[in-house]
Amino acid sequence: MRTIIAIGGGEIGRDGKPPETTAIDQSIIRMTGKESPKILFIPTASNDAEGYIDLFTEYFRNKLNCQVDVLRLIESSDSHDDFQGKINDADAIYVGGGNPVSMLNIWKKNGIDGLLKSAYETGTIISGLSAGAICWFQKGLSDTLKFEDPDAPL
Repeated sequence: MRTIIAIGGGEIGRDGKPPETTAIDQSIIRMTGKESPKILFIPTASNDAEGYIDLFTEYFRNKLNCQVDVLRLIESSDSHDDFQGKINDADAIYVGGGNPVSMLNIWKKNGIDGLLKSAYETGTIISGLSAGAICWFQKGLSDTLKFEDPDAPL
C-alpha cells in the first residue's frame, strides 16, 4: 500500500517541552507492522542540523523503539549506492522541516527524488513534517512561501 503521512507542523520535543506529534509518530510506526521498525530520517531541509538529528534520534530510538538511520546530504561523502541502500533498508522514511526548495534542489542533484519515489512505490511509509510534508506535492502553501514544484518526487 502506498502511504504518505504529511504532518503540517509541530515539534518532536525541544527545550524540555513534550513532543506534539506523538500520536502521529506512533501511527507511522504502527503502519510499518513492526515492533522496532527501521526509520530513516532525512534532515536536508534543515541543512542537516546536528541538533535536529540528535533530537530526532533520541526521540524515535528511545521513546518510540525505532532503529534510526540518517541520510545526510549536505557534507556527505556517501555514494549514490549508499543513499539507495539506506532508503531501501527503511521501513519508514521521515523528512524533517526547513527549506523545501533548497532540499528539493539537493535531492535532484543527488538523485534522491527518484530513490524516494521507488521506495514509495514499493510500499515504504513516507512521512514528513513541514517542509518534509509539502515536498511530496506539486503545490502547497505555508506561512512563509507559496510552494510549487511540477516535478515533485511523488
